[in-house]
Formats: sequence, structure tokens, C-alpha cells
Amino acid sequence: MVGEPGPESSDERCPTGLMVDLQSDPVGVDVAEPRFSWIVPHLGDRMQVSYRIQVATSPSTFDAPVWDSGEVLSGSSTAVRYQGPRLAESTPYWWRVRVATSAAGSWSEPARFITATQRWGGEAIWGPAGSPWVLLRTEVELPDVPIVAAFVEAAGLSPEGARQYVYTMRINAHVVGRGSVRGSDGRARYHTHDVARVLRPGRNALAALCWAEHGQQFVARLVVVLTDGSRIEVPTSTRWKARSGERLLPGTEDIGGGWYRAPREDWDARHEPVGWTEPGFDDQTWPSAVVVEMPADPAPATVSIEQHLGEVLEARRVQPGRWFIDLGREIVGGLRLDVEATSGTDVTVRLGEELEGGRVRSQLRTSNRYEETWTLRDGPQTIEHWGYRAFRYVELETDPTLDLSRALRPVVLRAPYVGGGAFTSSDRDLDRVWELCRCTIEATSLDLYLDTPARERGPYEGDTYVNQRSQYAVERSYALARYSGEYLTRRPTWPTEYHLMPVLVAWEDYLATGDDRQLRTDVELWEQANYDDHLGEDGLLRKEPGVNGGGRNADLTDWPVTCRDGYEFTDVNTVVNAFQAAAYGALADVAEVVGSPHDAARHRDRAQRMRGAINELLLDESGYRDGLQSTHRAQHATAIPVALGLAPEDRLRDLGDRLAAGGMRMSVYGAQFLLEALCRAGRTDQALALMTATGPCSWLHLIDHLGATLVPEAWDPSLKPNMTYSHAWGTAPVNIVARWILGVQVESPGAERLVVQPRPGPLRRMAGTVPTIRGPVAVEFDRDRGHLQVTTPPNTTARVILGGAAAGLGDIDAPSGSTITRSAQGVEIADAPAGVVRIRWDADADR
Repeated sequence: MVGEPGPESSDERCPTGLMVDLQSDPVGVDVAEPRFSWIVPHLGDRMQVSYRIQVATSPSTFDAPVWDSGEVLSGSSTAVRYQGPRLAESTPYWWRVRVATSAAGSWSEPARFITATQRWGGEAIWGPAGSPWVLLRTEVELPDVPIVAAFVEAAGLSPEGARQYVYTMRINAHVVGRGSVRGSDGRARYHTHDVARVLRPGRNALAALCWAEHGQQFVARLVVVLTDGSRIEVPTSTRWKARSGERLLPGTEDIGGGWYRAPREDWDARHEPVGWTEPGFDDQTWPSAVVVEMPADPAPATVSIEQHLGEVLEARRVQPGRWFIDLGREIVGGLRLDVEATSGTDVTVRLGEELEGGRVRSQLRTSNRYEETWTLRDGPQTIEHWGYRAFRYVELETDPTLDLSRALRPVVLRAPYVGGGAFTSSDRDLDRVWELCRCTIEATSLDLYLDTPARERGPYEGDTYVNQRSQYAVERSYALARYSGEYLTRRPTWPTEYHLMPVLVAWEDYLATGDDRQLRTDVELWEQANYDDHLGEDGLLRKEPGVNGGGRNADLTDWPVTCRDGYEFTDVNTVVNAFQAAAYGALADVAEVVGSPHDAARHRDRAQRMRGAINELLLDESGYRDGLQSTHRAQHATAIPVALGLAPEDRLRDLGDRLAAGGMRMSVYGAQFLLEALCRAGRTDQALALMTATGPCSWLHLIDHLGATLVPEAWDPSLKPNMTYSHAWGTAPVNIVARWILGVQVESPGAERLVVQPRPGPLRRMAGTVPTIRGPVAVEFDRDRGHLQVTTPPNTTARVILGGAAAGLGDIDAPSGSTITRSAQGVEIADAPAGVVRIRWDADADR
């Protein structure tokens, strides 16, 4: 299992997992009112009664802090407000926290954060006019004084055309970061890269390789803070040197396949200025950088993309001059080639998600084409992809005398992955499906929750709905979900029901983090997304279903079309009405949090009225119909209202049985709602059966027959010929296992109150860890031993529920203060303070 992120200490009395503004490595932090979160130590009774926070300008100046909260009598440990003087912009600070439970604690290890800026630190520059590829560099002399902190604030525009970053920045030849992410509003996003580890006394080289077809702008500032209190800044200006990269990367084709324009990289190493990213390079013949128009106002990017070198599973020469490489798992990134060659040697590089006739399929089903030619120069050299691709397989063709057996490494790009989630069970197939989904979340998290890094590289609300729940199930990480939700709130996509999802995502965010800032800034935008003007007298939403498969405000229901189970689109669409009712309910909750009781009552009334109309007019003895004018009952028409909590309690079992009898008639995306509905209806046995099924619409089909190592876009190419093999919207099993099988759910904001209700179904054994912002929840269940153990993190209160008559008669160990209720249906331990709950029962009576 992966450990908790953030500063750690061997002193068990210290808080750990420190976060600022939902970041474990905080940058772009609010200068007026940042929010602090931490994990309370396993100290005393583990329930925090007070805290004290200090903020200082260095790790050694806490004796004269910028702010000292003093001892605050509070159990709050998530999203705690800073209440000191306004912080300086673009400045590193350190903070620490000490808590008390029934015992006194110790100070945490100091943790750094870097504040945001509201002004650009340099001029916007580029290279020769009309050149999409540019090489930019400068050098700086640093004194032989220890560095307290060093970082670069940088932005590259425009990321829209390629739907990826514009620059890769290096210091002293080391990659330090990429940017910019796409902006959610009119502001330009800048990144803050920690660079202290690569700087050294004396000369240092700053270099950026940039590509953009339009809006070509690069702006940056290096900030170095020294122990003597001095601050050195190196902004972009005409002191930087620039050179066109068009001979180094001469191709004009792109890999976007019509979805976007990202450059094909036909590297010609003969035209690389060797050593240009290192100090001491002679750039006297390079012209000065050209100052261009400044970007819009800056806004910090709190999501970064990290680079890691991966490993090759298999590399073999299939014939003279042709090499086959299997990475073992699909990645998002590129290749690094380290080789010694003679000038003019070509290496044809083909990448793909699949094999076809024993060869790498470089023309993807999605129409993207991953085929390039790298031309080598004399001597040792390194060529590395600048942009990213989604692939597993590599095919290289080159001079037969060139040995590439150890020359290749994959360059893996992803948002920081902190991990923390784990799962094993008595069902090996379930474990394989869980791991497939976990790997998908790790591999596909980039600047936003994307539909796929291959074809569209675009964020969608439906993808985000699934992706957020799955990420929360496997790691204590929240910044990417927050930014994706903010982005889609301001830049909605086309499907009708997708416009109603951002508020659902935001409410899930608030429950997980306790941070209400997005609720306060975006509530009016979510209200505007509703279809109030389409509400009829009967409480149902009426609108034209729109163009099938596209067009603004077109109903989607599911995708691809082949997975809609014959759904009939009418003016009153059951699925659309269900999402609108859920959105009204979430808006009522949001309005209560932000202190708008009138709005809360208005939204609650609409939610209840619409739910009543859905259940009165669209539900009959056979289930939900597709619409008011329809007699058809697609699986979606029942699954989605049940999944969203709209079905009457007295109909749940019947509706669950009907869904269970239908098998899987929804897409890999729609499966999220089917599995959720089955679990809500008490049919976790069937949810488990679907997650381990072997038919053509199953995750095991993806693994065993399609060879997928990340979840694909669809169940099979026969259902969607242009499908990708890297689509996180199909990761439902990983969040269903966490929330319904292990049974860990958040009941109040910031995970203050938890419900743990394991539903093992036919599983004999299972054990797992579910991350929360307050720390991990561990669940161990063993039917053969008659044993359940639930360990909840400090500073939480939980309800632990286990069904079954044998469990109701078992022995129970629970923290002091718990309330135990036994019945013929099982046992409930309520108000259980943080700690360990154990239930033991007669295993023979449970067989």
C-alpha cells in the first residue's frame, strides 16, 4: 500500500499529510485566505480538540512567525482558514501545525507552499516570426550561498490547438516542467516549478523548447531565495536568446487525426545545437528573443504534469534493422532514445495501442497517426519526444548495424500520483479488474480529466463524474478534480445531461474535502445551467431531444449509440429528468452551505416535485419507461434514476431484480450507473457478477481478449470502431469497490463522519484501503474466520454496519462511546470514534 503524502515524521505525535489549497506540494496558493488540511496523529483518543498553526518565511523562523493562530479549540482539520496578514505574492512560506487530542501532540515537520502572483514576472517572448517551434535560453550566475527555495513561474500559450502544453522547460539539461494547462476562463494559466534541486553555484542555463501555431507566447520568471535573505529574479526579456526549431523539427504534419493539431516530431538531430540546454553553451550567434503581446491576466495552475522514466518489458530484433518493443502497459508520454550513431542514420518510429498482423498499428482506430522519422547525427545523442501520445507498443526500423536493445526508455507523463488505495480479495478476477481501473486513473490524469489522451484530449462532464469518484477511491488527491469541475462549469460541452453534472461533481468534492470555496464562486453558474424554462406544469422537463450524437443541448443517455439498449428519445426524457432532479437536490444542499435559505427551499421544492413526477408518471409496475410518450424500457431508464437516489424505497428491491436480470446492456461509461443502481437496490451480488463477467461486454473481455492494460472507450471495436484504449470513464469498478463493496462512504463534509458498510456478496475474503482527506480507512473481511475489522482514521466518527444474522450475534470490540445495535438483520455500531472496530461471529453459522 502506498503511504500518505506530505511531510512525515518518526514522531507519532505529529500531524502528517499536510495540504494547502488541496495540494500536497502547494503552489499558486491564495495570498488572502489559503486553506490548511492535515491528518491528525494516532495520539491519545485520536479525536482532535485543538490545533495551533504557524506560518513563517523559512523553516528556521517559526520563533518570529508571519502568523500564529494560537491554540484554537476546534476539531477542524480540513480546509482550515488562514487568518493572518495578506501574504506576499510569488513567495515561499513554511507552515506547521500541532494538535491536541486527549494527549498533547508535537509540531509537524515544516511544509512549504508558494503563493500566487497577480502580475506577470517577465515579458512575453517568442522566436522568429512565423516559427511554430522555438528554442529559448538564457543563463544566470548564482552565488555560492545555500538556497532556501527556488522556483520558476512560467506560462506557454496557446495550449488550445494541440490540447496539450506549449513548453518543456529545462534547467542545466534537467526537465523541470511543462505548461500551460488549458484555461477555464479568460485568464492565462501559469505553472510554478520547483527547481532548487537542479540549480548550482556559478552558471546555470534556463532553456525552453516551445511549440504553438497560434497565440505564440512564453513568459517566465526564475525566483531564487537564499539563506542570506536575498532574492534573485530572472525574467523573460530580450536578454533571452531565441532560435527557430524548424530545421530540428522540420515536419508540418500533425498527429491529431482531425481532432486537434499536435505536431508530428520528425527530429533531425544534425540540426540540434548540441549542449544548448546546458551552461556554457555559445549562443552569441543566436538573435535576441522577440517580445510579443502579453497574455491575459495570470491565474495559477494547481495541476502539474510530471515526467518519469519507465521500463521496457520486452525489446527484441524481429529481423535485421527492425525492432519490436512492448512496454507491458499502455502509457501516456513518449520515447527517449539514447544511442551512438553515424550522421544521417534514420530511425522510423511507430507507436500504437494495438498490434495488427504482428505489427504495431500506428494508424490508431481513432485516426491519430503515430509514425515519425528521427534522423541521427554523429556520436552519442539523446532524442526524446516533446509531446505526448497514448501507446503500449513500439516498432523501430533503422540501419541493421545499429543495436537498439538497450537504447530505449519510455517517458511517462502524468499528474502527480500519490496513491493510497488498495484492494485484494478471494476473487482473482475482481482483483485484476480493480487493478486495471486503478492503473487507468494513474496513467490518464493529466492537466484535466480527459475523455482520452489519444483521440480528443478533451474534458467532458460525464467522464469527470466517473473519473472523480475513481480517483478518490485510489488516492488522496483533490486538485485535479477541483480544476476539472471549475473548467467544465465555465466551458460546458454539448450533451443535455452533462450540463447538470458539474454541481454533482462539486458536491462530491465538498464532501471529500470540506472546502466550500467553489460552492461560493460557482453556485450561480450551476443555477444557470438548469433547464428551468423547460419545466412543465406536471413537474417534468420537456425539450427536443436534439441531434443524435451531437449538437448543443442534445440528449446523450449513453455512448456509443450501440450501447443505448434501444432507448427511445422523446420530449420528456427519463434520464435527462433524473439528472435535473439530482442537480436541483445538489443545488439545495449547496445553497444551505453558502447561507441562502430561500434558494435552498426553492431548489429543494423543485427537486422533490420533479422526483415525485418521475416516479408517478414514468414508473410503473415494470420499471421506468424511456419517456412520457414511450412504452420502451431501456436499462438506462431504470438504472439512472435508481443510481441517483430517486427511486421509491419500497420499489428498490424489485427494480434491482429487474436490472440484475438484464445483465450488462449499457456502455463501459453507463456501467457506472448500472453498478451503482444495483448496489443501491441491495444487489451487490449482481454488481460483483457484472464486474467479473466474461462476456463480450465485460472488463475481463477487455483484459483477456482485447489485451487492454488501461480501460478502453468501449466494450469492443465492433461496438465502436474508432475506440481508444485509454478512457478513464470506464473505471467504475474501482469506485464501486471502495464505496459499495468495501462500503466506505463519506457522510459529512471533509470526511468528518463516515459510513462503513461492507457488502462482500459471495466473496470469502477481502481487504482494502480507501483514502480520505483525514487518512485511510482500512477494511478486512474474512467469512471463513468470521471476522471483520474496520480501522478509521483519526478525527473521524463512523457508523459501521454489517448485515447477517450471525454477525448480529457476534462479539464486538468498538471504541469507547460507540452505540451498538443488534438485530436479526445484523449489527450497527454508531458514533464510533476513530480507531478499530472488530466483529467476530460463528463462521459455521454463516455458511
